[in-house]
Amino acid sequence: MSMLMPSLIAVMLRGLCRRCPRCGVGQVFNGYLTIEDVCPHCQESFEGIRTDDVAPWATILLLGHIMAPIVMIVVKLDISTLPLTIIMAGLAFLLALGILPVMKGLFVGLNWRFNIRDGKPFLD
Repeated sequence: MSMLMPSLIAVMLRGLCRRCPRCGVGQVFNGYLTIEDVCPHCQESFEGIRTDDVAPWATILLLGHIMAPIVMIVVKLDISTLPLTIIMAGLAFLLALGILPVMKGLFVGLNWRFNIRDGKPFLD
């Protein structure tokens, strides 16, 4: 069964949902961040697809934009330093744990779409 190449938007949305960029059904990860060798649904190979540092980088970038307004609002509440630091560090940690696999899924999908394997474009 031959499948057409999905659109870039479809691949990005599937990646954000941590689904196979080809079929949109199978899971990309077999754990928190470990990429499957093949899609359990359509058998598409993910061999050689790496995201290296781009997913953590994007997570930090997004997290900074989320946390900055929150910190600005909470600081005006005049909470003492220690509880404020504990709350903000905990919130940042939990948000980072939630955002990281989503970003990794996005970049796995983009690498698959542009056929980038082992950090280089793979030409068939």
